[in-house]
Amino acid sequence: MALAPGDSMWIPCDVTPGVFPDERNVSIESGGTQWVGYVDVAQLREAITGGRTAVRVTVVEASPREISARLPGQTTRQQYLRIPANTL
Repeated sequence: MALAPGDSMWIPCDVTPGVFPDERNVSIESGGTQWVGYVDVAQLREAITGGRTAVRVTVVEASPREISARLPGQTTRQQYLRIPANTL
């Protein structure tokens, strides 16, 4: 099934505790780029405080070579995560 703009998908991530009890610090490495930010625990596949899980992202562009995804809370296009399609 091909991904299309607006679809949700899970991206593997590393999680550490956030400042508040309902947030986590998330780190994602993809294609040589690292994204780090805080997300609501409800956006994680498992509500863990630390370790490896996945975060829910929204597809904004999809091609056979690359997926651009918006992470929870992102509003600017320049910060979209670019994921090589062959790693999914």
